[in-house]
Amino acid sequence: MSAKNQYDISVIVPVYNAERFLQECIDSLLHQTKDDIEIVLVNDGSTDNSKKIIEENCERHDNITFVDQENKGVCIARNAGIEAAKGEYIGWLDADDFLKPTALEELYDLMKQNNADYGYYNVCFYPEAVKTKKAWFKEYKGKRDWNFIERNSQCTNTLTKKSLLKKINIAYWFSNFYEYGWIPVLLFAENIVSLDKELYVYRVGHESASGGSYIGKVPKFRRHVELTRRLPEMIQGTKYEKELKTYFEYRYIYTLILLMIVAGVNNDKKAYSDARSELFRVDYLKNENTKMILDNNHGKLKSFVLRRILPLNFYVAEVITKAVL
Repeated sequence: MSAKNQYDISVIVPVYNAERFLQECIDSLLHQTKDDIEIVLVNDGSTDNSKKIIEENCERHDNITFVDQENKGVCIARNAGIEAAKGEYIGWLDADDFLKPTALEELYDLMKQNNADYGYYNVCFYPEAVKTKKAWFKEYKGKRDWNFIERNSQCTNTLTKKSLLKKINIAYWFSNFYEYGWIPVLLFAENIVSLDKELYVYRVGHESASGGSYIGKVPKFRRHVELTRRLPEMIQGTKYEKELKTYFEYRYIYTLILLMIVAGVNNDKKAYSDARSELFRVDYLKNENTKMILDNNHGKLKSFVLRRILPLNFYVAEVITKAVL
């Protein structure tokens, strides 16, 4: 366990079978220009040498806190990390990624100067750029609209006051909405700042805890469909209920489209048919966000294929997904 009772920042790293990249991840935190950092390493039931790497680092550094648990998934690991953390601010780092040396200092100083309870910086990709993921970051301009949420709903490139996470009961959102559980932070933070510098380095080109091939992923994407169906719960009874209702409905539509893609890759006709039926039940083409956001995110040609061609029938979907993916 770390030696101190309080830190400026606690960075939580969920670890699951990350031995290839874990030491580089930890080193990037140990070599931050910001001092007074706690590193919270949550071993989520790894079966490789990850636990040994964590233990060796704990022996060498007194600012590392080690949490060991059975495999429960990345979001439950994040909850465990928050409970163990002693920092005023909470940061995040996936075990296969790393931070540039000034990342935490620059964002922390900006937040302090502006009395912010939530802040985030831009992301770059390693070892090569990924065009389709450049839209992950959108600078905060004072408006919490669909575009802000669409670009910034991941937690990894952020710092948040721990008091805010406790106030909104982030453990509930992570436990019940998994990857989507970060959205309430965007909605209910009192003061937000953003830093348009690429300080978080996201590793691509390998199978990770948060990505990888679509093969065998039909159950995962069925879960995404169920989670996004329930997203309006986040804004029920709040000032955002009317403004974001159509956008949250779009998120449900988009995961149905993704499920059709994954079903095509996996030759799962039932999963495709279920998603297609639901897509037409909700009358997806009448949602004003569907065309606009798909055009914006994917370009007009791919948007047209996703909206008009993919839902034609399963055999068309198979051809499209295998040709593209």
